Amino acid sequence: MTKPIQNTTQLTPFPTLWVMVMGLMIAIGPLAIDMYLPALPSMADDFGVAVATVSKSVPFYFIGLVFGQLIYGPLSDRVGRVLPMYVGMAIFIMASIVCALAQNELMLFVARTVQALGACVTAVVTRASIRDTLSPVQGAKAFSLMVLVMGLAPILAPSLGALILQVANWRVLFWFLAGYGVLNLILTKIFLKETLKPENRNTSPISQTFLGYLDLLKDKTFIIPAVAGGLLQGAFFIYLSVSSELFMVNYGLNERQFAIAFGTNALGFIAMTQVNQYLTGKFRLVQLLRFGAFMQLISGGCLLLLGLIFGSKAYFALVFMTVFCCIAGLGFTQPNATAIALAFQKKRAGMASAMQGALQFSVGIFGGLLLSLFDVSAVLKLGIVITTLVAVGVVLIYRIDPKLDLSKME
Repeated sequence: MTKPIQNTTQLTPFPTLWVMVMGLMIAIGPLAIDMYLPALPSMADDFGVAVATVSKSVPFYFIGLVFGQLIYGPLSDRVGRVLPMYVGMAIFIMASIVCALAQNELMLFVARTVQALGACVTAVVTRASIRDTLSPVQGAKAFSLMVLVMGLAPILAPSLGALILQVANWRVLFWFLAGYGVLNLILTKIFLKETLKPENRNTSPISQTFLGYLDLLKDKTFIIPAVAGGLLQGAFFIYLSVSSELFMVNYGLNERQFAIAFGTNALGFIAMTQVNQYLTGKFRLVQLLRFGAFMQLISGGCLLLLGLIFGSKAYFALVFMTVFCCIAGLGFTQPNATAIALAFQKKRAGMASAMQGALQFSVGIFGGLLLSLFDVSAVLKLGIVITTLVAVGVVLIYRIDPKLDLSKME
C-alpha cells in the first residue's frame, strides 16, 4: 500500500439495511457448512460407519456449490435476480429435509450435494445485485458490510450446532437449516427487489449462453483478479478442512475451546473487512488487495517455517497467531478482488459472479486434495498448501495494473 488517493467522485450512499439483509441471506452457506461439523461423530454412529466416511459429505457439498453457481449465473442474467433465489431456496429446503431423514451415508451425500445446489444461489444473486446497483468502489464497501453480517455465521455455527446437540439429535440441525431456508424466502419477498433492468438482460439463444463462460476465461480484466481472489480464499477452505485435526487432535482442544478458536479467527476476518470498508475511500482497491495478499503470504510463510522447524510440537500461540493473521488478511483480499473482478462485467454480472464463486470452491477442492498428499504434521501441511496457493495468487495480483482507478466507474 503506497500513496493514498483522493476520491473526488461523489459516491451515492448504498442502502445499508438492504446490504445487511443480503448478508443474512448469504449466511445460509456458512451455516450449512459449519453447523453440522460437531455432529459428525454421532451421525457416523447412527449410520454405523467411520467418522472419516461421513466427513466426505463436506467435499460433496463443495461440488454442489461449484456446479450450482455455474447454472444460476447465466440464469439470473436471463430472467433476473429474484426468480432464481426462489428456485434455489426451494431446492435447499427440500434437500435439508431429506438430510434430516437420511438413513445412510449415501443418502446424506446426495442430499448434501443437492442442498449446496440450492444454497449457492444466494452468493450468485447477492454479488450480482450489488454490481447491478453500485459502482465498483461502493461495491467493495457493500461487500465488506455484507461480510460483517454473514461473517457471524462461522463464528456462531459450531457453537450453535453443539448447543442443539445437547438437547436434540443431529437431525434437528437440518430441520433448523430448512427453517432458515424458509426465512430466506420471506426476506426475498420483502427486501430483494429486481435489480437487473430488462434492457440489460441476456437475450441470446440459450445454446450460446454457456459460451459466455469461455469469453470470461479470455477476459483478463475478470479472470486475473477472480483467480487470484480464489487462490487467496483457498487459504480459508484449507484451514476449514484441517482445523479440527490442527486444534482438537494436535493441540487437544475440546469442542468448546475449538468453537472459541474457530470463532476468533472468523472475528479477525470480519474486523479487517470493516477496516477495508473505511480505507476504500482513501486507497485504490488494487493497493488494498496487494496489502492483504502480502499479509496472507507472510503469515503462511511463518506457518510453513514453524512446521518445518517444530512440526506438531510448534507452540500453539505462534501457530494460532499466524493462522489468525492469514485469515484476517482475507478481509482485504476478498471484497477488493470481488469488486475488481466484477468492475467491467456489468452486462454479465450474474455469470461473472457465478464463475468467481465456482473458482473459489474449486480451489478449495483442489487444496483439499493437496492436503491429502502430505503425510506430515497438520501445522506443516497447512503451511505448505496455504503458502503455495497464496504465493501464486500474489504473482497474479501483480499482473493487475497498480494504477487502476475504479472510483469513477458506475
